[in-house]
Amino acid sequence: MAEILVTWFSRSGSTEQAARALAARLGADAEPILVPASYAGAAGFFRGVWQSMLRRPVAVQAGVNPVAYRLVVVGTPVWAGQPSAPVRSWLSRHGPRIRTLAAFCVSGSGAPCDGVFDEIEGLVGRELAATLSLAQRDVLAGGADAALDAFAGGLREDLAQTA
Repeated sequence: MAEILVTWFSRSGSTEQAARALAARLGADAEPILVPASYAGAAGFFRGVWQSMLRRPVAVQAGVNPVAYRLVVVGTPVWAGQPSAPVRSWLSRHGPRIRTLAAFCVSGSGAPCDGVFDEIEGLVGRELAATLSLAQRDVLAGGADAALDAFAGGLREDLAQTA
């Protein structure tokens, strides 16, 4: 088991692509947040946006225990200016017990996701160790590599300082 876990929810695949690239850079374990309900297609998209806007909890399937890691990095798509409902539910369950938490988001616009990160901090009850906002178009075109490199480097430095 690695010291770092990268976990994420991805509806369209771009958040997963960024998460797997980040996990490879960090030598981290990679674990998706799985849900029994499908968010595919237009109906799934609108259901997800609606759940995020209303901050509705959704069922998430159990995976690895994130508490066993020194650092957990969670990735979420941005839905209606909010973290995705599956990530919100996962963080509500595990977030307060995680030692060190960082987060990244992938949005259609690529604008800073400060509101998303504020929401995550509220769910876990503390400040995030680091954050990264990515544009979906950059992730899909490979244009997020420099940002992922810098984010991974900063996380490794922070982890080394707390060893």
